[in-house]
Amino acid sequence: MPNQEKVEIVNGMKDLLAGATTVILTDHTGMSVKQFSTLRSRLREADAQFRVVKNTLVKLATQGTPVQDLVSNLEGPTSMAVTQEDPVAVAKIIAQFMKESKLLQLKGGFIEGRIVSIEDVRSLSTIPPKPQLLAMLVGGLQSPIAGLVGTLQSTLGSLVMTLQAVADKQAA
Repeated sequence: MPNQEKVEIVNGMKDLLAGATTVILTDHTGMSVKQFSTLRSRLREADAQFRVVKNTLVKLATQGTPVQDLVSNLEGPTSMAVTQEDPVAVAKIIAQFMKESKLLQLKGGFIEGRIVSIEDVRSLSTIPPKPQLLAMLVGGLQSPIAGLVGTLQSTLGSLVMTLQAVADKQAA
């Protein structure tokens, strides 16, 4: 018979994972409380949560969900970063923290409806953030239009100069 505390933890995880677009699992062996706090605060700024989870409870919480296959073979200490927002920002924060601490290790991920490998999560962390990608897109869309405007202006300028030269010649 499961105790009430564990039932509440599983229900809380189910609620957390219900709307999640991104779940990144990590091994946190050797991390201090201060390091956890630092990572949690960085992830909170990206609208993500970072929790230490018991493998058996997270397996129960994910039964019947697409995340179930990700957690089926979990072993050892596990923590998870969960967000409904930008997966790139979360992957970048985790990758940066992995470089700094040398303790945090990736176990796998679930992004936008599919399970991804550790390498996919690492690759995701190299993508520019969403605002920068949008700026690049706008710049790419604006560039041809600006070129067209410049071409039209120079063509019109040439036409005006030619007409002015003809008018000056006829006046003389």
